[in-house]
Amino acid sequence: MRMSVLNDPARLAALQETGLVDSDSEPAFDRITALASKMIGAPVSLVSLVTADRQFFKSATGLPKPIENTRETPLSHSFCQHVVTTGGVLSVTDAVNDPRVKDNLTIRDLNVAAYLGVPLTTTEGHVLGSLCVLDLRPRQWSADDVAMLLDFGRIVMDEIALREEIRLRRAAEAQQDFLIAELHHRVKNTLATVQAVVQMSLRASTDLKTFSTGITRRIASLANTHTLLSERQWAAISFTELLASELAPYDRAGGVTLKGPDLRMASQTAVTVGMVFHELATNASKYGALCNDEGSIAVSWTLRQDSGKNVVTLDWIESGGPAVTPPQQHGFGMNLLRRLVEGQLGGKVAMSFEPQGLHASVEIRLPIEEQTLRYDSPGISTSR
Repeated sequence: MRMSVLNDPARLAALQETGLVDSDSEPAFDRITALASKMIGAPVSLVSLVTADRQFFKSATGLPKPIENTRETPLSHSFCQHVVTTGGVLSVTDAVNDPRVKDNLTIRDLNVAAYLGVPLTTTEGHVLGSLCVLDLRPRQWSADDVAMLLDFGRIVMDEIALREEIRLRRAAEAQQDFLIAELHHRVKNTLATVQAVVQMSLRASTDLKTFSTGITRRIASLANTHTLLSERQWAAISFTELLASELAPYDRAGGVTLKGPDLRMASQTAVTVGMVFHELATNASKYGALCNDEGSIAVSWTLRQDSGKNVVTLDWIESGGPAVTPPQQHGFGMNLLRRLVEGQLGGKVAMSFEPQGLHASVEIRLPIEEQTLRYDSPGISTSR
């Protein structure tokens, strides 16, 4: 029972989180032990933190050398361990004749004859150690001694709680600084993406109207992806949800089907993948299956592992649209698609312009964070 309490992982974790074990002595704690020693009239007073195999004195008044310098003893020299295991006050009036501690080596090596210790207990109920006073002669501790030491013990815990609050506040400030830096990075990357798309659109457009229409749609696609990411606080985002969101504006009942495992993507990758889907959907709406009421698109994908990477192979199959003839040259949209897939996603894309409809095979390497249940829908709705 004694060992199970001393070795309780939750208690040891709480003790470790204080950051006090093996730390330097500090005036805030030294004032408490000095005052406890003076007020109770005991030659020794300790703030003792009990680990699984030793006790460390965060503060000590009246200890002899060399313990004054080492500020620790093994549990063989610890009365405070009994305070931890019982969670209550330990009052020893005559150590030599007390069956609880009579075999403790503190009696022999430090001449301790009397001990009074109170638990240092967190709000979660973990006993970190003890605030104690020791006497070199047998002594009957009074009720006032106990009450006074309990008050001092609460002051010790208030000091520890204050330090924890400061630690958490500093951690929160550091996290805030990190989030601000991350936001700046994302804004910078987004602006760079918008700038690149604008420049490419300018080079590919023959007139202002064509440029305006194309760039407006592409920036709207970026904004849509950012909205999804923002709703999830820029955590991992669903591959399926992103694909469905890009296709929803074009969907007619049963006109678009999705089939494949639902993959979780890092937010940075999702922006690029969203643009890939947007270019495929835009091409289909202008020239392919989405430009009439009879057309449909079936999108399916698989996942495999390759050289430590998650590889998604996606088939985009259009049917029911206008008859397809291979283009003499690829337009800006298809060139952008290739640049996104090959340049930013480390993949490859193949286009097969079959009479019944376009078949695009896209392979991309994604830093997928999680794989969930299989997604298999007969269609998507514009409400997604």
